[in-house]
Amino acid sequence: MTTTVTTDAWLDDWTSWHADREAAAAAPHGLTSPTGTHWLDDEPTELPTVPGTWRVADGAVVGSGAVDVWLAPGESLDLGDLRLLAISRDGNLALRVFDPAAPTRSSFAGIDAFAPDRDWSLTGRFTPAADDATVTIDNVDGRRGPQALAGTVHVTIDGHDAELSAFPAANGGLQITFSDATSGATTSPFRFLALPAPSDDGSVAVDLNRAYLPPCAFTDHYLCPVPPPENRLPVAVPVGETLVRTTEGSGV
Repeated sequence: MTTTVTTDAWLDDWTSWHADREAAAAAPHGLTSPTGTHWLDDEPTELPTVPGTWRVADGAVVGSGAVDVWLAPGESLDLGDLRLLAISRDGNLALRVFDPAAPTRSSFAGIDAFAPDRDWSLTGRFTPAADDATVTIDNVDGRRGPQALAGTVHVTIDGHDAELSAFPAANGGLQITFSDATSGATTSPFRFLALPAPSDDGSVAVDLNRAYLPPCAFTDHYLCPVPPPENRLPVAVPVGETLVRTTEGSGV
């Protein structure tokens, strides 16, 4: 007797994506491991858990004393178990510290998600913005400022005709920050969605099953943008990631 085994490539692909997300969050220097984002100026400053003194000089983060380090924005250095990353925002520099012993990492137990549903894998239409277009975006730490706008994604979500502001991402793709009727209840206050590069005819895949938690859902040491008004959906999106699961239950 021959047994036929059927596979579901779409479901397998989503399952692999979700497993990769959990593995990345749990990695020693992953999403759950930051213990501080320290904004610096030209005055040498001591930081908790990091040896030496730290300041800004010539557009870089500089460590002196117990360590001699020069990090341009985006550069990182492993120092013992720690990973040090220089970040920049509006010309201001900070040192973000990743520590495998972070409490948010040791208590991390996974990422909860809705069951995937093909009906929420949609097709939208992309309209590019004018060159150098920006929109004003609020961030979770209260900062408000301009962000480069790639264009608008027009897509019907559960009967609602949405016009979502989309931002440039790597390889010609798009990044969307959105909230919906589940936000702050069964899901985090907002979620992210990465889209592939639009086709030449403007069509773009909008698979809401890939909605994912922003870094600030894992720890307060990230500086996430919140959704602009046009990306706050009045309908529920019951697919994608929902909440961080910890050893004490869902949520952080």
